[in-house]
Amino acid sequence: MKHYTILIMSLILSACGGGGEGSTSTKAESTTVAQTPTTNTPPPETTPPDTSVETETMAELTIAPEFDLSSKMELNIDVDLNMGDSRAYLNICLKGDDNKADYNQCLLRAPLKQSKLTSTVMLANSALELVAEVWFYDAQSEPLRFEWQYDGEQSAVFTIR
Repeated sequence: MKHYTILIMSLILSACGGGGEGSTSTKAESTTVAQTPTTNTPPPETTPPDTSVETETMAELTIAPEFDLSSKMELNIDVDLNMGDSRAYLNICLKGDDNKADYNQCLLRAPLKQSKLTSTVMLANSALELVAEVWFYDAQSEPLRFEWQYDGEQSAVFTIR
């Protein structure tokens, strides 16, 4: 039994280190781990998008003096075919896709007296091209055709000669 006790004690001592040459004392080494200081950086400030829109009022608008904000204009019709007493009829209509008068959008329909007519029609700004057709009651089968196009003038004249 005495041998077993010595054997166990020697195993315990050899297992616990015993390692170094000539030195049996154990050093308690302390290792310090350098910690990097942590700083709490605030998240970058985000600026909210600029949602303010400068509103303009009617008082801030600048309009050329010659612009009257009107969506319509007056067109003077002046017809003088110098054909005497020929009976004729005038149609003034918007220009259609086939460059002929669109009879569904006529502005003036009137007979000519002594092949003359003077009249006035109001046009919307969308009526930029017109076609006038003069139909004769007798021999001519094809009408006389005249075209007018808006040129930017406020008061315009559609002259048919």
